[in-house]
This record gives sequence, structure tokens and C-alpha cells, in this order.
Amino acid sequence: MLSRHVLLPPRLLIARRLIHSSRPHPTLRSFLDNSDEASQHSAYQYAHSYSQSEPPVLASIREAAVARDPTEAQKMISPLQGAFMRHFVSIQRPKSVLELGSYIGYSTIWLAQGLQATPGSTLCTCESDQTIAHIAEENVKLAGLADTVRVVNVPADLLLGEWDPNHKLDLVFIDANKSAYKRYYSMIINRDLLSENGQIIVDNVLFHGQVHTQATISNASNDDDGTKAVRKAKGIARKMHSFNEFVAKDPRTTQVLLPIFDGLLLIQKAK
Repeated sequence: MLSRHVLLPPRLLIARRLIHSSRPHPTLRSFLDNSDEASQHSAYQYAHSYSQSEPPVLASIREAAVARDPTEAQKMISPLQGAFMRHFVSIQRPKSVLELGSYIGYSTIWLAQGLQATPGSTLCTCESDQTIAHIAEENVKLAGLADTVRVVNVPADLLLGEWDPNHKLDLVFIDANKSAYKRYYSMIINRDLLSENGQIIVDNVLFHGQVHTQATISNASNDDDGTKAVRKAKGIARKMHSFNEFVAKDPRTTQVLLPIFDGLLLIQKAK
């Protein structure tokens, strides 16, 4: 520990104040806060170029999804988020992983690749649409991960309701029906499905950057604002805020909401 009597250079004094100050300071904020869209895109591309590259099999799966339906393809996580998820999984080394909402299996494969460092680990992922679930299963086979991944064609809440509580989950990734997030979370916690050090990662909790703007706006003031698509997006944003608030007030868990990608909420049991 530095003695209070030691004379520090001015630059170290400033840094020390910033580290210990509870007051927000501009130098501690992301430069993206005050940058324009072009700068943000450039920063993303820079981060992408210096991160783990997207494997060819995942690139081909992503490109095929975009060619098939560009709008639906927006459900996929980005390659940069995929690299983050793979890195996170390889560090956590979970044995049992559950993904709620696989879509075509793009995020599934990123997660499963992170599991390769943990022998005997398994991943179960669900997709309610039968056609899409079949595509996900084929993509998992294409990636050579059929021995690790099981794709089930059932809704997320049905899978959670039938999950054996004795088969604890070390990691749950939630990226399914946004309106049902609170129900998914409650089923996991109420049924005690998480292992002692298990983690829940919830995607899209800032939903296109709209959640924080909807947090203080009443439903009535939004009902007639904008097109049907805009009203739908705002409705989902309000539900995301309600979910974030619900988790934050639950004494059974602790959480941190990261303003990265489309918002990631990391949750674990309270110690």
C-alpha cells in the first residue's frame, strides 16, 4: 500500500483518484459513448480483426442463413459475440450446457467449440420451429459436433419444465422468445436447475439500445407512437426492462449487465 506521505507524480495522482473515485469520470467511459455510427462500425471491425477468426464452417452457415432470409438471419449473434462466447465457455469449463433458442445452430456451434477443452461435456439446445430445428441439427453435424450437441424440437419452457433437477446445469444461454425471459429465469431458479457455480447468460437485454430509454416511459404514452414494427420493438424493450428489474430485485441471485453486443446479463446464485 502506498503511504499517504509519499509524493506521487501528478499523472499517478490523477490515475489513483480515478481508480478510487465513485464519481463517473469521462476517461473511464467507453469512447463509443460519444462517437458517431461510422466510428462505432470502424471500432467493431477493428475488434473483429484482432479477435479469434470465424471458422470457415460457421462463416458458411451464417452466409447461407443471410441468403435464405436476411431478416430472420438477424436472430444470429455476431461472429465477434460468438468468439466471446466460445472464449467464455473455454474458461468456465462447464460440463452441462443448455441453450434456449438455437435458431439454425450458429451460436450453438460457437458454444460447443468452447466445450472441446472439457472432455465429457454436453450441450442441449432447443428450437420450437421444426424446420429450423432440422437445419440446426444438420449444421451441428456439418461442424462435426453431433457427439457433443443434442438439438431438441420443443419450446424452451416445456424443456425447462421437464428437465431433471438432479441433472444440474453449469451454463444456460437464453436467446429465445424475449417475452418469456422472466418465465425461463423463474423456472431455472425455482426448480433449482443451476449447479452451485452455474451461470446464466441472457442475450438482448438492452434490445437494440431501446431498453434504457423505455425504462421511464409508461405503456400508455407509447401505444400510438410510430408504426406497428416500432410499437412492437418498444413493447419488447419494456418487457426486457421488466425482466432486468425482476432479476435485479431477486435476492437469490447476483448479476451484472454488460452493455456489449445487444446487452448481456450474467447471472449466478447468490453466495
